[in-house]
Amino acid sequence: MAFHYVARGVIRDGDHILLVKAIGDTMTFLPGGHIEFGESAPVALARELFEEASINADVGRFIGAAENEWFLDGQPQAEINLLFEVETGLSYLEPVVSNEAHLEFFWVPCKEIEQWNLFPESLRALVDQEQIPKQAFWGSGIPDKSV
Repeated sequence: MAFHYVARGVIRDGDHILLVKAIGDTMTFLPGGHIEFGESAPVALARELFEEASINADVGRFIGAAENEWFLDGQPQAEINLLFEVETGLSYLEPVVSNEAHLEFFWVPCKEIEQWNLFPESLRALVDQEQIPKQAFWGSGIPDKSV
């Protein structure tokens, strides 16, 4: 099994949110990436945003976490996503250009999040809210197998 420890940012401008997808894929995700050993989650998030799209990020408040699991080429995968509010000064009226040929960044209206196949799925309810709740969020894409 592969385990992914990830920091992701909620980057909003008005009623729009910044999403990312691998070119050719149908799933989208919040910007961010893997946390390296010995690196804090906020530092990892700022580094990933700069590496992937030259985004200068002010990583703010911890929002919560979301877990997920899936299979890739028949192998089980699991992830924990640590979520943070991020200020960037970016505008949804301006495109965000990827520094990595396999990634595409784009703005979508928060109220249309269901149309954008955001993963982990549990994040869709968080993104759809007008304001991010002050209480930490917990979401899981792992089915309860105890039933």
